[in-house]
Amino acid sequence: MNTNENYIGYEALISYLNEPRNWSYHGFLKLNKNTIIASLTQLTTNTKWQQSFDITWNKRFLNKVKQLLDSNTFVELKKKVNTEHSQRKKELQIFWQEVIKEYEKNQKIIKECEKENKFTTPIKLTETLQSKENTFTTVTSFPKKSVEHSETLQKDASLLSKKIVKSSVKNISESSQLDLSKENIKLTNFCYDIFQDRQTRKLKRIRDNDTDDTDRSWKKQIQILEQNKNNLIYRQVINDALLVASAYESLVKGNIIPLIEILKTFLLTRSRMSLSSANESMLQAIVENLLPLKYRIPELSLIMDGKKLKGSGRFGYSDIFVLKGTGDIYISLELKYISLVGLIKNQKVNYGANELENLDKILEKEDEEILLKRPYTYWSKEHKRTNQTTIGEVLNSGIRQLESYMNTIAKGRVADYFSSGIFDERVKIVKSNPNKLKGFVILVIGFRRILWKPVDEVISNYTYNVI
Repeated sequence: MNTNENYIGYEALISYLNEPRNWSYHGFLKLNKNTIIASLTQLTTNTKWQQSFDITWNKRFLNKVKQLLDSNTFVELKKKVNTEHSQRKKELQIFWQEVIKEYEKNQKIIKECEKENKFTTPIKLTETLQSKENTFTTVTSFPKKSVEHSETLQKDASLLSKKIVKSSVKNISESSQLDLSKENIKLTNFCYDIFQDRQTRKLKRIRDNDTDDTDRSWKKQIQILEQNKNNLIYRQVINDALLVASAYESLVKGNIIPLIEILKTFLLTRSRMSLSSANESMLQAIVENLLPLKYRIPELSLIMDGKKLKGSGRFGYSDIFVLKGTGDIYISLELKYISLVGLIKNQKVNYGANELENLDKILEKEDEEILLKRPYTYWSKEHKRTNQTTIGEVLNSGIRQLESYMNTIAKGRVADYFSSGIFDERVKIVKSNPNKLKGFVILVIGFRRILWKPVDEVISNYTYNVI
């Protein structure tokens, strides 16, 4: 990264432009407000803060658009940015007012921190530092608090306090004021400790309140269940929930069969009229709802190859990533759906719901080896044409795809623009002892036949959690 790109918010801007979306300058600012606040510590201030900051970020935005996207997109976005500044002038003005207000608020906290502990910068370095060395040693020996959900605090605390000090220390003459630099760093670490401690206590109060609310909610639910223990509807709902919980517990231990059984039961409740319209999106929605909300991440965003451009194999999306919770293994699921319409077309016969249902029943009992050789016709969005393959080729393609996804997931979060790994803000990734990552390809044909294949385990040195 060159010096022109070494600014707070650079990675956020890269991430924003790498995601397929309806890009806009105003949209980027709103999505990354905390990062923009933190970036003010590096920008030269003057009497017209608002205009200065907006001009700087406007230039950064357009420069990166020009660098990362094609020329036509750059021209369109440049026009869009100009339009935003004319038509949404008031909104941008309010945004920057809020950003500056929040920045000044955080600056005030840091100054209060310095004032409360009565630290002053010595004029005579050699005399003052000698007498205060023990004091600073005591201050910096305070243990740092580890805060859950630290990514938010990094935006508010780390970026706003540590970045300030780093930039200020850089401006000090290293040869003549080395001791002063050390003292300033110690002072800021202490301020950071206090600021972080305040945030920790605030988060603890929130968590305690959440725990109380959860306990009250759980007690209320138990009371409702007790009152309705003879109600058949409640009994059925509880039975369904227990099946889902049991299937999840088996899955994170490496056993997918209970999930497959529930999936087939669910599919068989659907009308034969929907056989013609059933597709992979339907399958994705069903499987998502058969897993606990807290322990699954649909369409996990990945950068498969950081050296490739968008649309050329740079991005990938793992259908469902299952967190292990109390289990032993993280699970990655790759879902494939074979439409009966794509199978019956090859027979050159007229078909309706009855014909599709009959084919569905035949395929349910068909020998797997014969089934995998069946020709399958589908529409390729990528090539904008009808392609022909076999069920076996679809399955093998899913296996290769899943193996590639799992190897990418095992790398953890992307380190920079040119690396590969997880590129998803919904996941908290922490370095840890080795963990197992297992994958399954689930291939559904119609509503009655489900094939599933495991892939080799991968070892990951990270833990993954929902943010």
